Amino acid sequence: MYGQQVNWRKWQHFFEQRANRPLPPLASDTDYSSLPKSLARSLAVFQLGESGGGTVIEQARLSDLPGTNDHYAAAMALFVKEEHRHANVLAMCVRLLGGSLVRKNWTARMFVFARRLIGLRLKVLVLLAAEVVGICYYHLLASRLPSCHIQRWLRELVDEEKYHLFFHCDFLRSQICSAGQRRLFIVVWRSLMVVAAVTVIIDHRNAIRDMGLDVKTICGRWKSYSRLAEQLVTRDGLPECVMQSRQTSHA
Repeated sequence: MYGQQVNWRKWQHFFEQRANRPLPPLASDTDYSSLPKSLARSLAVFQLGESGGGTVIEQARLSDLPGTNDHYAAAMALFVKEEHRHANVLAMCVRLLGGSLVRKNWTARMFVFARRLIGLRLKVLVLLAAEVVGICYYHLLASRLPSCHIQRWLRELVDEEKYHLFFHCDFLRSQICSAGQRRLFIVVWRSLMVVAAVTVIIDHRNAIRDMGLDVKTICGRWKSYSRLAEQLVTRDGLPECVMQSRQTSHA
């Protein structure tokens, strides 16, 4: 069934319950000197990417797209607030690693430029691609880290980004009203994910190499989550594990 209606009030309530969580304490009882400097630079680039979002809040507030309402706009504002919390957590990771935050980066500028040029639907598509990239990259980095605060924080970000993926997929699903729009989404989505994957691999190649990550493994995980997002947007029947996760997120 196309053009599925979404209960945005539930998403608003979900984000409201998480909105005022304090940041974790910035503990420095672990020696991170053995970790490569490229890791700090890589996380600093992701930190910059998590810091924006003002224009998408305004577009959601002013949107007259079918299926959107004040509750969606409120949920979007709370989503951006949670992304800013992620930026603060990543900033803590960079500082513990002895790195510095960055004010500009070509990949971050590219994503921001794309979001500012386009309307709400395509903007959310770009945000969804960023969620897929972040989920997989943070997870793989955490798998290569020793037990420490940074590892735990990255795993927490992975869990939260999965709910962001569900949130954006719900919106995009509500916007597909015909088989033609479904086919167009699939083409645009797969093309966007290829561009996002190549961009990240190029920009973060030093950290990928120094952390011992395999590009084939990274691409495999991106493909898996990309197809999951595609299924969430375009199909009526979803895997039972996904349905349980979505129900838990709205509990």
